[in-house]
Amino acid sequence: MRILHIDKMLFRTSGVTSYVRGLSDYQRRRGHEVCSFGCADPDEPTDHVRYFDFTKTRNPLTLLRMIHNRQAAADLSSFLRNRRIDIAHVHNLYHHLTPSVLEVLSARRIPIVMTVHDYRLMCPTKHFLRSDGVCLRCLPNRFYHAASPKCAGLGGIALAIESYIQRFFRRYYQPIELFLCPTRYMRQTLLKTHLPANKAVVLRNIVEPIALPADEKQSDCEILFVGRLTVEKSPHLMLDLARLLPEAHIVIVGEGPLLGKLRDKVATAGLTNITITGHVNHEDLGAYLARATTVVVTSRWIENSPHAMLEPMLAGRCVIVPDHPPLREWISDGLTGRLFRPGDADSLVKVAKEVLGHPESRKKIALTGKTLVDQRHNPEHIISQLDRFYEDAIDRCALR
Repeated sequence: MRILHIDKMLFRTSGVTSYVRGLSDYQRRRGHEVCSFGCADPDEPTDHVRYFDFTKTRNPLTLLRMIHNRQAAADLSSFLRNRRIDIAHVHNLYHHLTPSVLEVLSARRIPIVMTVHDYRLMCPTKHFLRSDGVCLRCLPNRFYHAASPKCAGLGGIALAIESYIQRFFRRYYQPIELFLCPTRYMRQTLLKTHLPANKAVVLRNIVEPIALPADEKQSDCEILFVGRLTVEKSPHLMLDLARLLPEAHIVIVGEGPLLGKLRDKVATAGLTNITITGHVNHEDLGAYLARATTVVVTSRWIENSPHAMLEPMLAGRCVIVPDHPPLREWISDGLTGRLFRPGDADSLVKVAKEVLGHPESRKKIALTGKTLVDQRHNPEHIISQLDRFYEDAIDRCALR
């Protein structure tokens, strides 16, 4: 099968691009022909469509480009001119490539499936999060809430307009044959926007094991955070953990816009039991996982299928995660992991103390969690499922 993957940020390392590259490698090993299309690096000289960060502009004219990117459509048309494609698998398009590329694919009668990596089709800001906590007010299709001062404010007006236009003209729902949802929660939430139920299916993400160095020994008091240092990830809770649990060593691995502020707060508070590493290459994460007693996910937003949780579980580490609905699809408290009240430092400290203080229970939880992820996210099983979904999409497209 000739497969085309399309994502806005293939030039940059991110959770989605890592997923696309890993999936593409597995598909090639199964004998498929795989190619990819996406935005060009904004720092490289090129005439092709560039990635543009819409969060850094307030120019109202950019709204038109957020809705329909003519250059992206032209570049994809040129890209397809001498290529035969059996199926297009799209990922994050939204404000960059936009549904303009879907129109190009549809005109060539190329079947389309989409992996729903986040909540952007349901929430203009994609996080279901306001300054005062989790927010589902935009469901179903009430996008004007994005303009609230507690949400995106004035910037949310453009986001809401774009969402209304795409929804009214069904620019995603019409051309895409199947929406692949990594969780049952994602599928159920997507259906609340009045998407036909037969267009949404659950397909778990592939999770690949991270090798743990044999010369690194597991600590009995090290708590690890791995992820982007952004507001919705709430990494500041790790600082609260360091302050309220001085006997533990806290390690924060990652980079992002909050990196400098977090380091400043650590210095100001005089916290000596915390290490903030900054960026660490994915292939080097094994050493941190090997030393970790437990791994914490602190996100305020409703995570979908976070590798920051699944990779440590597969590595045999007990995880502590916020009690959000999709995460309960993996975490049964005390059986496959531990849950704490989202955003509540005291709840997190209480659970972390229990995990550190009961090594035998921690080991049983880690083993059960590892078995669950190993079974549910087996790459060969997932690729076989995906092949069947591709065939279904091809048949649906032929019947149009």
